[in-house]
Amino acid sequence: MTTALIDELHHPDPAGIDLALFRTRMYRFSDNPRHYALAEVLEERFIDGSPPSKAMLDHVSENLNSIRNIGAPLPFAPILVAEEGIDIEAELRARSPFTPKRTQNPSRPDQVICILGAPRSGTSHLHNLLARTGGFAYFTTVTCWAWPARNLGVPQRKLFESMPDDVLCVDNKATRIIPGLVMPYEAEDIYARAIPTYRHRQGHTYDIVPASIGDAHLLRHAIGAHTEAFGRQRFLTKSPFNALRIQQIEQILGPATRYIHIDRPREQVAASLVRNRFVFHHGGRELSPEQAYDLFDSAIQTEAPSARTRSVSLEELREEPSRTIADLLAWLDSDKYG
Repeated sequence: MTTALIDELHHPDPAGIDLALFRTRMYRFSDNPRHYALAEVLEERFIDGSPPSKAMLDHVSENLNSIRNIGAPLPFAPILVAEEGIDIEAELRARSPFTPKRTQNPSRPDQVICILGAPRSGTSHLHNLLARTGGFAYFTTVTCWAWPARNLGVPQRKLFESMPDDVLCVDNKATRIIPGLVMPYEAEDIYARAIPTYRHRQGHTYDIVPASIGDAHLLRHAIGAHTEAFGRQRFLTKSPFNALRIQQIEQILGPATRYIHIDRPREQVAASLVRNRFVFHHGGRELSPEQAYDLFDSAIQTEAPSARTRSVSLEELREEPSRTIADLLAWLDSDKYG
């Protein structure tokens, strides 16, 4: 399976890309768990060599286009799903043991490490390198808010920690859409429900609103489920939007949280936002790419507790990755228990 995944890194299958995107987009933009179970079954069958019918692949493509254009998927299609030979109710029952229980008090990790940075600053790259050390639990590309760690135990999926270093040399935009490959991920399907701070319009267009606490239990449970699944008591997390959620993260996760701010020059971030078509609205107006950088960066500078925050630059991470990661790990070890 490793060889096949390496081949996929360099020559991805278009159908596989759509199925991987369909699954993660459903987690984020649908509130119907039937969508999630359908997407998981389709992708797992694809990995096993059984691609969906043309009608189902067309349906997947139509859903992705709907999310790109209006920010929401199509309604669930029970007849098409039945024609695909999928018993969706049986699939949901099989997932029920993995769903968060409101009566359950999730365990807390010894330490939560939150990577901060404006979008396109290198947060994903730093996340990957720290996760690669094997010392952390973390959200992944198969994390689902409705049954957080269930997919980590699916045999068709392989964690990137066991892959050769090729996996670190491919852009994150590609590694996240390889069926069967489990990468570290921001899991915005969880964060957007636990601490909403934007309204998604379409594509990469967002209306930024003041962050507020939504379903805090969901975030706590998801973290606890992953520390248990990985068997590690340090939890590593990242999302560019977490720069705008620091106060709420402090309220939910407390002083065990440590912050790593990765900084990239303003002009480089702005250029990358343009290339990747990110658009942010705030205070009733569209921000320029430079203003978007300022919004995220000023929030980090203002809200991140200085005594529990360490900064690195993307340049030093690229030029001296081993030393930079070693320094960060030493800092975390020295400050492990506050």
